Amino acid sequence: MEEKQGIKIGMPIIGGLIAAIVGGAVWAAVAAMTEYEVGLIAILIGALTGYAVVLLSNKRIATVHKVIAVIFALVGIVLGKYLTVVYFASEMFDESFMQLVFDGEIVNAFIETFSDYFGEPMDLLFIGLAIVSAWQIPGRMAKTSMATEASSTDHAPRA
Repeated sequence: MEEKQGIKIGMPIIGGLIAAIVGGAVWAAVAAMTEYEVGLIAILIGALTGYAVVLLSNKRIATVHKVIAVIFALVGIVLGKYLTVVYFASEMFDESFMQLVFDGEIVNAFIETFSDYFGEPMDLLFIGLAIVSAWQIPGRMAKTSMATEASSTDHAPRA
């Protein structure tokens, strides 16, 4: 499963996961500091996951890498929303943030009200832009890398 015809997916999955976690944490931290969700961070999460997937695939990109980037961009956005909810719940109930992150009641409440967090048109717009970023960055970086390799190997002596 790791490698099929020179295409690596194990490390890109790990990279996408790490990027999703970092992006989600940044989203929540910005929301906590500003008391406002900044939708542009969703696009950055998409870009970050796309870049991480490219970086850990040795720039050998296939469609599966784009799918990995998109999936983890969505995971990062959901994680960011969840951590934001947990932060504001910890402030409201004067509880420890870390205790509430793994609290079953908070998790269930988030799942039950999931559509409320993603139902606004602006949310959908930024999620769509994050998906586009996550999908396009691997393809663009692979094309740039292939163009660089082609120009660097074109040093054959001429007659």
